[in-house]
Amino acid sequence: MSIVLLTSVAVAATPTPKPSSKTTAKATPKPTATTKATTTKKPVVKKKKKVVKKTASPIPSPSPVWPPDPKLFTSNKGVYAKIPTGIELIGLISAKSGLATEVKKCESNACGAVIVASDYICKWWEIKSAVTGVNPNDSTKRVLLGNLRTTYGLLDPKTYANILLISDEPISKAGAVDPATGVAGAAIPIPGISVGSISAICHKADTDEKIPSNIYTPVR
Repeated sequence: MSIVLLTSVAVAATPTPKPSSKTTAKATPKPTATTKATTTKKPVVKKKKKVVKKTASPIPSPSPVWPPDPKLFTSNKGVYAKIPTGIELIGLISAKSGLATEVKKCESNACGAVIVASDYICKWWEIKSAVTGVNPNDSTKRVLLGNLRTTYGLLDPKTYANILLISDEPISKAGAVDPATGVAGAAIPIPGISVGSISAICHKADTDEKIPSNIYTPVR
């Protein structure tokens, strides 16, 4: 079963800046001092009763809507796929913190993603995509930079999987070297690189190849 999705997505995993909190100090007016003979009594401290709270039960996550929304997913005979938006992609990358080594590539290389699901069990998934860039000779056209083949493991029926498509195509180039110091300047972003022409294939038979994987083949 195969699905072809033509939307292109590429993003660098840049950390989202945390909002800073400012504390405004307000001047508290000083009380006016009065001279008065008073008898000071010690305040009576009432003991508060300890309230034992019952342990809160975890709130179960709602079951995913099934079948997937046809306005968001492309479908083909029980197989569904959706390309997340750039913001969703950054969220997916952030959620994959356990895959630090792989996800770190998305800071410097072109990455994409696809969300897949199926009515039936898929022994493994094969995702094919293309990495393209702006034609250096004609900015109105695009050129193929390389092909990416991504694999993902077993997925149960009516279950969603977020699959990262991690290429080896750089999205920036080294900055100019300062002749006086020999130190390279900041990396220069390469605009217009994207991951698209995505096809998601659900395989019902087992495979002997190593899964998961991201195999990038440049065409230059």
